[in-house]
Amino acid sequence: MKQNKRTYCNSVKKLVIQLLTRRFFREFDYILLFTVLAISVLSTVAIYSTTINRSGMEDWYQKQLIWEIISFVCMIAFAILDYRILRGFLSWIGYGICLILLVCVFFYPAKNGAQCWITLPGGMQFQPSELTKIFVILTISRYMTKAKQKNESFGFKHFFVIFMINIIPFLLILKQPHLGQALTLVGITGAMMVLFLSRKQLVYYTLIVAAGLTVIILAKTVFTEQSIEFVDKLPFLNHQKERIVTFLDPEIEKMGASYQVTQAKLAIGSGQLVGRGIINGTATQGNWVPEQWTDFIFSAIGEELGFLGGSVLLTLFFVFLYRLTVIAGQTNDFFSTSFITGVIGMFTFQIVENVGMNLAMMPVTGITLPFVSYGGTSLLTNFVIVGMVLSMKHRSKELFFD
Repeated sequence: MKQNKRTYCNSVKKLVIQLLTRRFFREFDYILLFTVLAISVLSTVAIYSTTINRSGMEDWYQKQLIWEIISFVCMIAFAILDYRILRGFLSWIGYGICLILLVCVFFYPAKNGAQCWITLPGGMQFQPSELTKIFVILTISRYMTKAKQKNESFGFKHFFVIFMINIIPFLLILKQPHLGQALTLVGITGAMMVLFLSRKQLVYYTLIVAAGLTVIILAKTVFTEQSIEFVDKLPFLNHQKERIVTFLDPEIEKMGASYQVTQAKLAIGSGQLVGRGIINGTATQGNWVPEQWTDFIFSAIGEELGFLGGSVLLTLFFVFLYRLTVIAGQTNDFFSTSFITGVIGMFTFQIVENVGMNLAMMPVTGITLPFVSYGGTSLLTNFVIVGMVLSMKHRSKELFFD
């Protein structure tokens, strides 16, 4: 305990010296920072356009802007904070608190058919599943790091522990129900497992993933009718079945989810090359795409900013993920590498799934587009995660020379 205290005190002293000598700012990843800010600007524009002409929502873009400022300040704070404080037992404590919060949501009223939020004083709402993603990544990273320090090869014991860390919040989030957030945990764990597997195990892992993707493609393109009949027999809620069936066959008009996907595709297609212009999109201003400011905000960008606007956003996301990959390669401790790998898996899954469901290429799962969709908890979580990554990048050289 005394040694940990001494370590943290030394870290604070080093940080003060670095700030005074401007070393912290010299080593700051300004490309990653610029990318996140540019995406946030597009988010504000898109939310402004999708809400300004809707009754009772005229000031939502202002709320989003306030959340962006708060989240940016928190990102800088976590970039300054020594991430090694969260590397210890605090990760398990945070994980436990998240599980308690995921149970607490069931004591609050449902919103849009889901119990995902805890109402705070003043009417603000907090979504525990967003915070859970951080601590799932931290907890798995801590466990994997401990195993690596003991030179343990991946085996059934490690699979069981990682599976249990993931499955408990997965089932609680699925119960809400929030399929998108639950599947994000799978994307996180799937990415992190790559670091832990041996070369032979990685080959098997790749073959299993490839086989799974092949089955999905065949179910959508060749065995569509049989797949729909199979989905109908699954013990899922009706709206969950609708979303899967809509993915398999978007032309089934009797399904409610099909309308949302169809309108999103039409909106994106009508934007053509340069778009119809801000506040000029027919589908966006006519409220033809339900909940367009959250899960289907990419359709608003596609309609009003066109193919070019959508391409700019996707390019920014590519640069963002590329910088995360570079930072993961620059870190000198396994914990940081595994954490950033989990972050890459999380963001990649959310981006691909959200954009894909807007284009009817992926099933509708109610997942938001990172840094773009309306929502304070999601935005704050994403910025905090980026701050933690920046902290790891800044201290990678410090770890190397210590």
